[in-house]
Amino acid sequence: MNDTQHIEIGNWKSYITENIRGKITQRAISAYVENLVLRDTVVIIDFKHLAQLLGIDKHVLASIVNGSKAFYYNFEIPKRNDGKREISAPYPVLLSAQRWIYEHILIKQPLHESSKGFVKATSIVDNARRHLNQKYLLKMDIKDFFPSIQINRVMSVFRVLGYTKKISYYLASICCLDGVLPQGAATSPCLSNIIAKRLDYRLNGLAKKFDLIYTRYADDFTFSGNRISLGIIGYINSIVSDEGFKINENKTKLIGEKSQKIVTGISISSGKLTIPKKTKREVRKNIHYILKNGLFEHQKNINSNDPIYVERLLGFLFFWLSVEPENDFIKNSIEKLKIYSKMLDDENTLHLYK
Repeated sequence: MNDTQHIEIGNWKSYITENIRGKITQRAISAYVENLVLRDTVVIIDFKHLAQLLGIDKHVLASIVNGSKAFYYNFEIPKRNDGKREISAPYPVLLSAQRWIYEHILIKQPLHESSKGFVKATSIVDNARRHLNQKYLLKMDIKDFFPSIQINRVMSVFRVLGYTKKISYYLASICCLDGVLPQGAATSPCLSNIIAKRLDYRLNGLAKKFDLIYTRYADDFTFSGNRISLGIIGYINSIVSDEGFKINENKTKLIGEKSQKIVTGISISSGKLTIPKKTKREVRKNIHYILKNGLFEHQKNINSNDPIYVERLLGFLFFWLSVEPENDFIKNSIEKLKIYSKMLDDENTLHLYK
């Protein structure tokens, strides 16, 4: 116990002595508080205290805990390959509560080093870099990753930290929608990594036995090495199933030595990190037609109504530059699109005052 923890526990014990009746109750709450402090997590005594910590009216919090559906709005985004992904985004009051849980409780929890997605100061670039200069690549994907994590598993995260069953239920209810982790909640990425930690340990251990490298980026597994036997897929499936998840078999790919190798959208085929040629061609084409024909005409031709199309394109160019920092085409394109974007803004401002 360090000095800060000692002072915090002392302060809580003084509060408990002055405000809680009954020696047995005082001892029980004091032990509960001390356990939380020593685990370096936030002390939460009861529902009213949680509402105060979150800065939410207790009646609003009760509505969230009893059924959070009214606090979400839904929309769809395209998946990386085909189809669409439904996102359930929380309204501000719920989003604020989820961010508080993330910043004060979840972010402190240790993850396995193989987990590369949704981790501070880590990106898809770091995930891909781990697999450079490997001859073979095995890519697998968890089916319905977030929705397959049910509220009882989320409750277990908070129970392990020392919270009571009731407090754990309140916290888990704030993080879940219809009893599962939703796509779009601020807490879902971190919670999924915490819950998948044992899965990461087991798959990393399996990889070491086969002299392979293993990483996980959200629901994407990547194994790499100088040789990969098809037999390992069965072992992986068994471990994943045992941990309460399911492999999307349609996305399992074993990539040979001479084939193109792409890990989380980044090519490692050449022995260095690059953006795949197909993606580069598409981005170059979009930039060319925007600068030649104008944004309106280009979006009309590709059937896009994205209000921040140029901003998204610029965002990708900055990402591409982080992968290939010496690429002059990217630098020039960023400058040209910035000038074009400013011109559009000036035209729109002028139009408002006409």
